[in-house]
Amino acid sequence: MNIERDKLFEIIQGKLPKNISFIDEAADVLDISYDAMYRRLNGKTTLSFTEAIQLAKRFKISINSLYSLDEDIFVLKRTNENTLQGTTQFFEQASNSIKIFAQFKRTELMYAAKDVPVYYLQENSLFTRFKLYVFSQGYKENDLSIKFKDFNPPISLINAATEYQNSYKNIHITELWNDATINSNLYQIYYFFESKLLDKEEALELCSGLMKTIKIIEKQAIEEICDGSENKEYKLYFNQFTTLNNSSLFKTEKIKILLIPYTQLSYIKIDDKKSCEESDLFFERQKQLSKKISGEGEIDRNLFFNSMYEKIDQLKQQIEVKSKITFL
Repeated sequence: MNIERDKLFEIIQGKLPKNISFIDEAADVLDISYDAMYRRLNGKTTLSFTEAIQLAKRFKISINSLYSLDEDIFVLKRTNENTLQGTTQFFEQASNSIKIFAQFKRTELMYAAKDVPVYYLQENSLFTRFKLYVFSQGYKENDLSIKFKDFNPPISLINAATEYQNSYKNIHITELWNDATINSNLYQIYYFFESKLLDKEEALELCSGLMKTIKIIEKQAIEEICDGSENKEYKLYFNQFTTLNNSSLFKTEKIKILLIPYTQLSYIKIDDKKSCEESDLFFERQKQLSKKISGEGEIDRNLFFNSMYEKIDQLKQQIEVKSKITFL
């Protein structure tokens, strides 16, 4: 076990920021004293297999990597099932995972935006409540005929969504968008309006809420910072080369984690080093094949955002026309 123990300790220390004590962190996981953990570190006390598993689970380390098993086999972790409670747990778990990166001096996020990222949801806005409403429609436990005005999300879900949005405040963000990134939001508004689950006033207000969100993103792209903070960089690329899939790559000087969606609010979490490195290279390649429209890319940025605003205006016109049609 000594070789595997030493390798385990080495991997854990490689994941921790320089200012975090390995012995303190490991002792906390195993619920033992500092001295007891120190004895395990220097080999005076045997690290049990159960303790090794505890540490491997806490620091997301594949047992394969310790025992030199097939390197193409690694452990995946998925989020909870698609239920309303599962959505709350998704936001909670995601927030907790992202907070881990707050220990590092610099954390970057690469995001392939098939849809407008969920972390742009504004606290206490009608559009945020609508997105939670849309998420709830995918659950068999819910009544699909409930109107938006009658939808009352649990306080626990609202708080979890707010905490999730706040967890991104200290992360440098690079996003890849394309012409279709905004489309699902537009389709959702129009679908529920046509289904009589949204009334005209609500649908138009949601269009205005989406417009406000896009304007916030445009301002970020002009200034290349998020939330008005000089310490939080923002870069936006217009990508026409690759199909975007809402995958996210978080990276620091020590660790990288890849999140790949497989349902609306469910992700497979991958922290396998080789896979994350390959994803990082792929993201960098996509940036090279894209137009950078943040910062000095004024002409391309104006064209891109004006097309977003035109789509929203077209939807508003469609809602107005639809609501005026009457039959005698």
